[in-house]
Amino acid sequence: MRQLLINIFRERFYLIIKRSITEIFCLIRGIANRGTNVAISPRAKIKGGHRIRLGNNALIERDVMLNAGEPDSFIEIGADTWLFYHCMLSTAGGWIKIGRNCTVNSFAVLYGHGGLEIGNGVRISAHVVIVPMNHIYKNPAIPIWMQGETRNGIKIEDDVWIGAGAKVLDGVKIGKGSVIGAGAVVTKDIPPYSVAVGIPAKVIKKRS
Repeated sequence: MRQLLINIFRERFYLIIKRSITEIFCLIRGIANRGTNVAISPRAKIKGGHRIRLGNNALIERDVMLNAGEPDSFIEIGADTWLFYHCMLSTAGGWIKIGRNCTVNSFAVLYGHGGLEIGNGVRISAHVVIVPMNHIYKNPAIPIWMQGETRNGIKIEDDVWIGAGAKVLDGVKIGKGSVIGAGAVVTKDIPPYSVAVGIPAKVIKKRS
């Protein structure tokens, strides 16, 4: 009984210390808008913390980069969503909204130029790149960087799995329950419950 009480005390003491450290790091980074039981590594890189919202039980691992540095930008991460080490979320003048129970795996890069909306239960594999922006290049007499951009935004609905190394480009909507194969380049809308592969990504079948 005595040992049980000691173990309970140790566990509670550990949790108190852990939560206190998390609170300190969140306050230092300016992340005041957060839920309960948030875990954020002291090695995470945060810019514009006052524009970042973390839901309950959100996990931000080491060397994750969250950049919401522009005045009208924001990043919102839903409850029980995990960002694994070395992934990057950068608003680039827009915004990023991720739902509940999602995972963003290592070395994935998510931009928010024209707005990026991700639903619930979405799985984003390692090395995925999502870019809601395209350069305009129509006039060969003008340097590409001077011709402006399109920023139509990207929407990824609930229960989508995006395979390793896939690319999702501006103006795309990926329907609920779809699977995007590893290495695919998504340039057009994908209907719900589809399996799409290739460059450019094409629907090869429906989920039965």
